[in-house]
Amino acid sequence: MIEKMVDKGLAGLSRCFKTAISAYGRGGKLLFVGSPFTCLPFAEFLSYGIRDLPLRVYFSPDADVNRIATIVLREGYGYSLGEVKKEKGFDIVVLLGGLAMPRSQVGPKEVRKRLLEVSALDFVVAFCFQGVMYKPEWLDEFKFRYFINADLSRVTLME
Repeated sequence: MIEKMVDKGLAGLSRCFKTAISAYGRGGKLLFVGSPFTCLPFAEFLSYGIRDLPLRVYFSPDADVNRIATIVLREGYGYSLGEVKKEKGFDIVVLLGGLAMPRSQVGPKEVRKRLLEVSALDFVVAFCFQGVMYKPEWLDEFKFRYFINADLSRVTLME
């Protein structure tokens, strides 16, 4: 893979993500796939970064294709989870790093098997922190169009 863009901070996360998704070049349906609880807030945050693209956005916990929910804009609040819908035909799939964490309920082969029920997996983007998904089992299973790897270089708690 060739490094295409480097940025920093939350705005940088958003810009890198928008650049990758904009490369799709047309409207359609985007499916975030990640761990429940920890990945959903990132999907909601990233949805804000692509708000001006002609995409309908959804979230699937643990690649459970029977629990796909919309991500909707709630005026005055931001993006949040909407209703569960039976959907197929996702043009863009974004795999979030929580799927590759040790406590994840699904591995890459199972994720791929499940997602093939709802997408051709022609445009797949990885979004993770500290390279958690930059592993042979994920790289071999998915042909990522883009791979976004963020780094939390410093977290400080002060009293």
